[in-house]
Amino acid sequence: MSSFTSARVTGRVVTAVLASAAALALSACGAATTASDEAPGSRVYESEFGDVTLPEKIERIVSVDFYTPAALMDVGVTPVGVVNSYFTDTDGDAIPVDYSDKIRASDAQSIGEYYELNLEAIVQAKPDLVVATQDFLPLDDPMRAEIEKIAPIVTFNARDGEAWRTRSVELAKIMGKEDLVAPLQEKYNERRDEIKAKYADMLADNAITVAAPGETEWGTYSDKHFMTPILRDLGATFREQQEDEVTTDGFPEWFSYEELGRLSNADIIFTLQNTPQEQLDALAKNTLWTNLPAVQHGMVFDYINLGPTGSFGWAMQNLDSLEALFAEVQAKIDARA
Repeated sequence: MSSFTSARVTGRVVTAVLASAAALALSACGAATTASDEAPGSRVYESEFGDVTLPEKIERIVSVDFYTPAALMDVGVTPVGVVNSYFTDTDGDAIPVDYSDKIRASDAQSIGEYYELNLEAIVQAKPDLVVATQDFLPLDDPMRAEIEKIAPIVTFNARDGEAWRTRSVELAKIMGKEDLVAPLQEKYNERRDEIKAKYADMLADNAITVAAPGETEWGTYSDKHFMTPILRDLGATFREQQEDEVTTDGFPEWFSYEELGRLSNADIIFTLQNTPQEQLDALAKNTLWTNLPAVQHGMVFDYINLGPTGSFGWAMQNLDSLEALFAEVQAKIDARA
């Protein structure tokens, strides 16, 4: 399971340079100035998480999450600082390679990982703006106060299926790039509607679930989770989940394999591509699993590996992957007819 879809982050490790970096930040920004102070040449952005005062001109952006770099690059803006995964994920396991390749070919610097940010690296990047998502830099994270001494932070939601689109459009507005994001949105909508129409019957007539088999527990992603936004946008019918299967934050609750019978109302089961083979082998020996209707009918398939979506360009890749997956599913349905 990719790090940003499966990790249950309970805290943040602040690097040892915190104190010295904070001092550098104060020196660079002026002790009396904070990201919320009104200043000539500034503007106020009305964020979902509160108003943020931004400089009129933004040239240097640091991103402290996985998603916003892609949305920025879609409109021709390359961040000067990104999480380290953009440098290490060379195979496209969590981030599409065209985005990570572009970062590696640029002058962008690593600012640590979302769970262990390097404050000194953020200072050295000299950002005009830091962008984040609520998952990777929560509002109550003590690191925020230190980062706000360096630059204002605009925070976006990441916990629902619409968040990727909102981030993409809003970042384009912040950068004055609405004219560049509009055709991307139009292109995505046209391609989505084409696939949606092609597989309308299959998507309407079959209840789908996206399952995450763990070593000792399993869970499923809901239609509102950020693992399933494009699947939902295509009009898929999701199996009805029981109330205790989703947390208040919209994340999966985890259950023992003795409760696999919950999945009996799924016609099609998608499992995460990077599920370890030993877990799949264990499932194949589990009678509760093999007795599920979807399993008995051979309707279990690998899910796309880049389900969490960061931008319109990323979403287009997911549309292509889902179209190929739907073709495989439809062929199985036709063979059974």
